[in-house]
Amino acid sequence: MRRILAMTLAFLLTGISLSGQSAPLGVVTLSAGGHLNNTAASVGTTIYSGDRLATEVNGTLGLRSGSAQLQLPENSAILVTQEDATLTAVLQRGSVGFRVESGGALRLIAADVRVRPQTSALTAGQMTLENCAVVVTSRVQSLEVTAGKETKIVEEGQSYRVVIDGSCANHNNKSPIAAAHGRFFLIPTVVAIITGLAVQEALESPDRP
Repeated sequence: MRRILAMTLAFLLTGISLSGQSAPLGVVTLSAGGHLNNTAASVGTTIYSGDRLATEVNGTLGLRSGSAQLQLPENSAILVTQEDATLTAVLQRGSVGFRVESGGALRLIAADVRVRPQTSALTAGQMTLENCAVVVTSRVQSLEVTAGKETKIVEEGQSYRVVIDGSCANHNNKSPIAAAHGRFFLIPTVVAIITGLAVQEALESPDRP
C-alpha cells in the first residue's frame, strides 16, 4: 500500500497524468455525420494530439484549437497533432477549410505538400487532396506552400493545383508545359471561388461580414 501511495504522489508531483492522456488540443464545434477516431463526434467533445477526425457522405465537422479553426466537408479526414505549439493537420482524404486568427499558427500537410500562413495576420483558405495533386486556395492573406524543394506564395484569392511527387507527378510532368511550370499550376479564379464558397461561409464567425 505504501508503495502505491508513493508512486501516486510521485506522478502528481511531476505533473504526469495517471491516465496517460495528453493536454487537450481543441474541441469539436460542429458535427453532422462526423467521427472522432472510431466513435461519433458531438459538439463539445475534446480533441487530443493524435486524434483522427472524419466525415461521412453529406457530413460536416468543425473544430477549434486556440486561434485556429478547421472545417471538414463530406468524405474528408485529417489527423491532428501539435508540434512546437503549432496545430498540425495531415489531410488524408477530401478537403479541409481553415481560419487562423491574428497571431495564431497552423501547419497543413497533404502528401509532401506543406501549407502555412505567410504572415501573422488573420488568414483563411482551403486544401483539397486529389488523386495526383493537392489544391491550395487562399481566401484571406497569403499562404506559403512548399512541395518538395519548391516553395510558392499563394496570394489572396488565388488557387494552385500542386502535383504530388511520385508516379502521378512523373505522369503529369511528361509534357513540356508541365516541366516549365514545375509542380504548381494556377487555377482560374472563377473555378476557385465556386469550389470553396461553402467552406468559407462555414468558417466565418457571425460577427464578421
